[in-house]
Amino acid sequence: RYRSLGGPGFQLALPSAAFQVLAAKFGVIAECFASPLNCWFGRYCSAFPDCDAPFGSLGSFFDFRPTRGAFEANPPFAPAMLARMREHIHELLKFADGPLSFLVAIANWEHAEVAALQASPYLRAKLVVPQEQQRWLDGGSAR
Repeated sequence: RYRSLGGPGFQLALPSAAFQVLAAKFGVIAECFASPLNCWFGRYCSAFPDCDAPFGSLGSFFDFRPTRGAFEANPPFAPAMLARMREHIHELLKFADGPLSFLVAIANWEHAEVAALQASPYLRAKLVVPQEQQRWLDGGSAR
């Protein structure tokens, strides 16, 4: 099923070292866009919760309604997905009843949706990793 989503980049994940920092320094506890093929945390939101629930899926990110906690969001790098994620995160932050944060990991590319994320009124910090230092793991290659 995941192979049907499209080309390369739909299963990209951060390396383990990055997840270790997110958990230790920011208290991240789950991933907003993952699969059994590329998740690092035992809990994650996925595209196919009907198949992935036995492997730890919390369901679709767009049905996920946390009111507190810290989460990593590394969506597929598709403009429509970035827009939908941004809108959902804004809605969640607006109605949070406790500390709630999302650490968003996306490719640094020139696009209106990337600019919209960077202009978010909820943005508190931004880190750009130079391209030569970036590492992405392709969960789609794990078969």
